[in-house]
Amino acid sequence: MKNIINYFYNLYPENIFHNKNEYYFFINNIRYSFIKYLGDIKKIDKIYNMHLDILNKNMYVHPIILNKDNSPLTFFNNSYYVLMKTIYYGQKVNLNNIIPFTKIKTDLNNNNWANLWSLKNDYLEYQMSMLGRKHPLLRDSFSYFLGLGETAIALANMVDGKSSYNVYAHKRICKNDTTFDLYNPLNIKVDLKVRDAAEYFKQSFFSGNDINIELTNYLNSEVLTTYEYIMFFSRMLYPTYYFDIYEEIITGREDEKNIMKIINKVNDYEIILKSLYNHFKTFLNIFTIEWLEEQSAK
Repeated sequence: MKNIINYFYNLYPENIFHNKNEYYFFINNIRYSFIKYLGDIKKIDKIYNMHLDILNKNMYVHPIILNKDNSPLTFFNNSYYVLMKTIYYGQKVNLNNIIPFTKIKTDLNNNNWANLWSLKNDYLEYQMSMLGRKHPLLRDSFSYFLGLGETAIALANMVDGKSSYNVYAHKRICKNDTTFDLYNPLNIKVDLKVRDAAEYFKQSFFSGNDINIELTNYLNSEVLTTYEYIMFFSRMLYPTYYFDIYEEIITGREDEKNIMKIINKVNDYEIILKSLYNHFKTFLNIFTIEWLEEQSAK
């Protein structure tokens, strides 16, 4: 590994450490991360340019170091790697770390999430029909979470988001992530300003944390458009936390019994959704969600 770093980057670390998909080393008290790139190699130039744009707008992400061939990617041991300086890497992520990303506007387009969610739901429904017998816990719980997804899609289709602006966000950001994950340019994507907050709150809740105070503070402090409020609620409804672990189970990377940590908390999460629904109904023209109305009456 030292020879790779020496040859491609003209850097000469004394020691190199290995941790999962990452090699790291220190030079002059700066931590360098040589991390495996798991994405589409055709997208690396876009990622590199996005990370330059963020740095030019005075927001920190880990700077990517080009190799001797002036490329972000280095091929090693049958995989591609990216080298970056990681000044911030150990602290736990909190909402105050995340919010500044919502201020970094970009002209790049984001995705039509209602359409993508619909395609994903159709695929997962087909997959469950083929593989459900092998996974009884998934089979018995799947319809409930698919219904959450369908409600989220219906809400997202309510309003036109053409006038909204896009920001730099993250593919996933979790309560237990560190600032290494937050500032990792390979984790950056373009989306609405509410994406990261909604994903953070869901992941935090299903990790066993009380999100009520943080959620209330967020809604009281952030100025959102009608479209952003609806997309925030849609994201809180859409069960990425379930579908992520579902895919890990289906592919054999996760034990099926671990889905119970999600299933056991759905009643408590419905209380959060009910509270949001009642709050948003006071100033948004959203359709009646009968099962949340029923929950409200309990």
